[in-house]
Amino acid sequence: MSKQEKNGFHIGLWGWLAALLPAVLGTALYFISAASRSFSDWYALNLYPVWVGSVGRFFGIFPFSANELGIYILIALGLFWLVRDIARVVSRRLRKGWGRRWLWIVISFAGSMWLVFMLGCGINYNRTNFAEANGLPTAGGTKEELYQLCEILTEETNRLAFSVQRDENGIMQLTVDTQREAVKAMGNLADDYPSLSGFYPQPKPVFFSEFMSHENISGVHSPFTSEAQYNRLITPYNIPHTVCHELSHLKGYMREDEANFVGYLACINSESGEFQYSGYVLGYIYATNALYGADRDKWSAVRGKLDAIVNTDLAENSRYWDQYRTVIAEVKEKMNDSYLKFNHQEDGVKSYGRVVDLMLAYYHDEIQRRLGAAN
Repeated sequence: MSKQEKNGFHIGLWGWLAALLPAVLGTALYFISAASRSFSDWYALNLYPVWVGSVGRFFGIFPFSANELGIYILIALGLFWLVRDIARVVSRRLRKGWGRRWLWIVISFAGSMWLVFMLGCGINYNRTNFAEANGLPTAGGTKEELYQLCEILTEETNRLAFSVQRDENGIMQLTVDTQREAVKAMGNLADDYPSLSGFYPQPKPVFFSEFMSHENISGVHSPFTSEAQYNRLITPYNIPHTVCHELSHLKGYMREDEANFVGYLACINSESGEFQYSGYVLGYIYATNALYGADRDKWSAVRGKLDAIVNTDLAENSRYWDQYRTVIAEVKEKMNDSYLKFNHQEDGVKSYGRVVDLMLAYYHDEIQRRLGAAN
């Protein structure tokens, strides 16, 4: 019998240092990136594209979400090891040092995931945001300017509402290859926004999307596999914008407000009418929600101009999510809120609404033209 078999699981000082090293490196990157925007910008523009180009290309080989499969495998392995050790405790066959073994595994795994998280997206939370990098002011606007923005978005939404295919209930349907069109739409922005150029991995639907719906999630980007994943069960008009939103994270734009805006830009500049419709409907929702809080009368005026066929899509979206208003969804939202604040998005989930300021900046000239004509 070997010495290790007699003494059980044993690891020396160097083994413990090796287990701790990833956690130390990840934590160092967290504080360095938080303290130095120049470091975060350098990483986002120089090293992060290499990360996505290598990790994303590798996992892009698989036609399914490797991240989703990996989660199920980890859960299965964790349960197997836990049940095995419980059985050994009951039968008094547990090897000496099992506690040290579990501690070493947990420290090694958690530290490695933390380091990969920082390399795969964490550093990017501290980079110069999309608005600053592209000279878009985010000071907001007056109620009248917000109203004019809602007018523009309503007109565009109505214009496209009858150009998309619909089912017998009037619900918009997707007929294009969503994954390919999303990559193409994001690439179309490269001329005006160079930081959005380069490789995009093919986005992937999550097979067990029902789990995402229970957590009120439309899409998610994986920093571990550089995959953009989306809930394939959500209302069709939501899917194009969701996919483009997740792809924007793979260009290092992690903040939800700017990812929403980049997704909006990709959709409305797409050659696909379905993508354009998706972008304008989501833009309309963001803007009119802001107008509702600012001026209820102006909101009522612009809301009445929306075509009834668009309301059919909005009603279907509400119907879909209403069935998932559960405690799980509420807990998940609180967790997401804490996650955003931890990564220096101090508004938490409220930061999703700041996309309206970006749209006001984007349409500034047209808004001012309309205001001038009205006067």
